[in-house]
Amino acid sequence: MNFTQKEIITIVGYGWVGQANALSFSNAGYKVYYYDTGKPELRYADKYAELYKTITPLASPLAQDSGNTWYIICVGDRVSFDGEQDISAIQGALESLKNTKGGIVLRSTVLPAHLASLHFDYYVPEFLHEKKAVEECMTPQYFIVGSRDAISRQPSFFNLWQQRATKTFYGTPEEASYLKYLSNIWNALRVAFVNEFGNAMAYPVDKEKIAGIEKVTDFFFERKSYLRYGKSFGGHCLPKDTRAFFAWHKKQGKDMSLIEGMCKSNDNHQIIEKKYPHLPEWFSEWVRPQISGWVALRALKSSIQKKLKKLFRKT
Repeated sequence: MNFTQKEIITIVGYGWVGQANALSFSNAGYKVYYYDTGKPELRYADKYAELYKTITPLASPLAQDSGNTWYIICVGDRVSFDGEQDISAIQGALESLKNTKGGIVLRSTVLPAHLASLHFDYYVPEFLHEKKAVEECMTPQYFIVGSRDAISRQPSFFNLWQQRATKTFYGTPEEASYLKYLSNIWNALRVAFVNEFGNAMAYPVDKEKIAGIEKVTDFFFERKSYLRYGKSFGGHCLPKDTRAFFAWHKKQGKDMSLIEGMCKSNDNHQIIEKKYPHLPEWFSEWVRPQISGWVALRALKSSIQKKLKKLFRKT
């Protein structure tokens, strides 16, 4: 592996998000370390067994600290069934880095109201699908950066992420957090709506009933991501993030009836799912937009112009 980039990457929190980040950074040529308080289960070993060997565990988070070290915080939050978000593990991870010489990029999911009490340089929420997380990490659908001040120092991988992202957003950490929750809640809402509508047509007692439901829903939604009749929304993110968001804002007196109702609808669908386990499984991934001919030509023209400028400078 040729380590051409100047930064050292230390991943703090080596769960499925942390491992996706570590593997993608290592694959891109960075020297990568990780620190975790427990013994992590390797989530992607079936596909990246050899790449895992390039990532070095640390006995303490600051073991490879330097001015060129960037810490990627991927520690998870915990959310109770009634929506209380516990970020104590995230707070502990950031506290352990208070004397760092390097920079800190927070990737954990944190409610907007909790961010003010946390110390980091950039908040860059992740938008990863579990089955495509490693690939999507270095080629993100969204590159969303939240920072409190104009920080002159940015890691080199920000340029890489921005170049490969479909859309880019710079704003405050709170705005970045709202975008993270907006994405997850919108995805969850679509799943719950299609399932509730399908159940209104018929219960999925057999494959013929399911086919009848899909005939209708697929006509409009074309089996697009999060718009296919099947199992309830689940996974690591959608249920906990939706509950945390509506519970916090409901406490502040905001009307959260639609989002709260969506969670109830999904809970009801889980009961149906247990009764009819043959409901179809599905997963989603970001669909990259097709590049038009004109966009491709403009990109080619720009590339040729840059090469010509370099050639003229040499001569």
